[in-house]
Amino acid sequence: MTRELFTAEELAAFKAAQRLAFDATLSIEAELHEGITERQGAARLEHWLRARGVSHFFHYGFVWFGDRTRFLNFPPFPRRVRDLFDRRMAHFSRHYRPSDRPLKQGDAVILDIGPIYRRGAADIGYSCTLGEPTAEFHETRMALAPFRRMILDMVRNGDTQGEIDKRIDVHVKDLGYVNIHALYPGSAVAHRVGRVPGLRLPTFNVKGFSPQTVGYLAGDVIGSALRRDVHSAPFWKPASDRPCGPGLWAFEPHIGRGSVGAKWGEVLVVTEETAYWLDDDLPHVRYWADHGQNIPGIL
Repeated sequence: MTRELFTAEELAAFKAAQRLAFDATLSIEAELHEGITERQGAARLEHWLRARGVSHFFHYGFVWFGDRTRFLNFPPFPRRVRDLFDRRMAHFSRHYRPSDRPLKQGDAVILDIGPIYRRGAADIGYSCTLGEPTAEFHETRMALAPFRRMILDMVRNGDTQGEIDKRIDVHVKDLGYVNIHALYPGSAVAHRVGRVPGLRLPTFNVKGFSPQTVGYLAGDVIGSALRRDVHSAPFWKPASDRPCGPGLWAFEPHIGRGSVGAKWGEVLVVTEETAYWLDDDLPHVRYWADHGQNIPGIL
């Protein structure tokens, strides 16, 4: 899987899926209350989407409250084959999946969901709080704003995945934050979102993902575990010396400091000639515009 090109009709389907995913997060944000658990929040996300025609998921709901948005004490993703059998395996383990953690007033919240709608797949992340944002959360959410322009400019410039990853990591540290997406599978800030196979087949939750998505991603996951293959897709490779290839890439910058973490997640369209974000009318973009007109590169 080195390149994927999409028609205007297909891109419209992916955009509709992404819009629906953000609509779901905003709706569930409005329903959050003290005492609701991460598990209940994830179930509400999925129920809201199913009620609007979603039957398959690129991934099911991930919801984190409080210091869990910071991934404190979460284990790193396995880098050796034998680590795949470790009960602490990241992102497929109990640490990453929605828990019975109850929400408290002022807690940071991350809602993360990946519906498949009209054959278009989405993978989005959204940060908010219960009640008025604390200064710490607001600063963290605002600190994420420049990465959107940075990523777009570097992809358009033909910079390699490794160069982009290093630039992001350095900027995160310069701002005084910790790079949380380094704990994601493959330490990847992004991954492919494409034509997921098997949508006519039954589906179910495989530790947060559908079997269709596991099949879509499995080749790279297994390959990465067996050998140091820094060029294979669909995961972004921090050590790759190749540019971002044509296709759809779900970027998910996630940073944290203290007990607070925040992220945004959305899809970048990469063609043979250029790159652009699939949609600019998104909640985190509006938040930045409303609170930080002096921050360069918001749009």
